[in-house]
Amino acid sequence: MKKKNRPINRPDLPENLETIEISSLGNSDSFEMGKIESLSGTLDAKYIRFNEMLIKGVSLADSKLPFSEWNDVVFEKCDLSNVKLSGARFNRVEFIECKLVGADFDETVLRDVQFMDCPVPYSLLSLTDLRDVRFDNCLLKEANFIGAKLDNVQFGTSNIEEAQFSDTSLKEIDLSRCQFSFIHVKEKDLRGAIISPLQAVNLIEVFGVKVKDE
Repeated sequence: MKKKNRPINRPDLPENLETIEISSLGNSDSFEMGKIESLSGTLDAKYIRFNEMLIKGVSLADSKLPFSEWNDVVFEKCDLSNVKLSGARFNRVEFIECKLVGADFDETVLRDVQFMDCPVPYSLLSLTDLRDVRFDNCLLKEANFIGAKLDNVQFGTSNIEEAQFSDTSLKEIDLSRCQFSFIHVKEKDLRGAIISPLQAVNLIEVFGVKVKDE
């Protein structure tokens, strides 16, 4: 019997959020219960906190926000390309139609996080702790999950072509609906993964078996 995935908790936001204007950002700044729809320039600050926030249509591209904390936050149609978020924590966060090309999530902690219809190619998730995380219809081409910990991580129909999973256990991770012809993975990491028959043909060389054409 196929294991049933745990439900992923969604952000808990108040119905009416007042708009918050951010002109500058300093280390350890905190914002809560608001809506951000405009930002100017890139941001550079450590240990910032956002609680119960809707962040919509803004660009955080190339911003540096390490060790930040995000609780009950929705990002909608934002550009987070090349954003630096190493060491950050995310709890009940959604990324909806956001651009995350090259986003740096190295050594972050993700709990109850969903990425929906997001291009996330070349993203960095090395040594990241992902629990109850869903990638729904995302482009994860050449994403780097080296040394990551995956617990109830759902990839759905996402494209994971050339994604790097070395030293990351894929046990009980369902890749059967994902799009890929090749991923980087070691034999020990692939044990217990759920794949389709066609994917099995593509991955069989991981076990030292060569497929001979007639």
